[in-house]
Amino acid sequence: MPAARNLRRMTRDGGGGVETAEPRRYAWVVPGRLAVAERPGRGGRSHRRELRVAEQAWWREQGVTAVVSCMRSRHALAEYAEDGLVVRWHPLRDPEQAREELPLAVAAAIELMEAGCGAVLVHCDLANEWLAAVDAALRLGLGLARTPRAALRAAAADGLPVGSLAASIVGRRRVATA
Repeated sequence: MPAARNLRRMTRDGGGGVETAEPRRYAWVVPGRLAVAERPGRGGRSHRRELRVAEQAWWREQGVTAVVSCMRSRHALAEYAEDGLVVRWHPLRDPEQAREELPLAVAAAIELMEAGCGAVLVHCDLANEWLAAVDAALRLGLGLARTPRAALRAAAADGLPVGSLAASIVGRRRVATA
């Protein structure tokens, strides 16, 4: 995962400049096709609207056409849709509920990716154990990892913190496969 973000100018349709910013915390699960990240603009109290717009523009530059949000709230989903992104919402609220909802989020992400319309971004509020669980579940669902342990190791290699929360979400139930 990149440690710093880059700001640069880009030109869009009307010739106006739009700032783009590379997100600090993301990983490509399937390079160029499926990524996981903290929400654009950063999460929690460090969220900044202008940064969200810049990071969203960066994701669009990378070919992202769809977003699967795993945030508890519907923050920015309307803005994504207004920007022309396909949006799916699968909130992860607590570990028990997440064990039921995460397979649905994985299935939605895989379906969007296989539709061939562009890359898919799956995000949580922060790059924390919730996102590590999402990363691992995607790897299991795509057959990129054979066991929850291997999937969690891959999430850790992506720079995500893996601990008992992520293990409890991913390890107790087999995630839907493609």
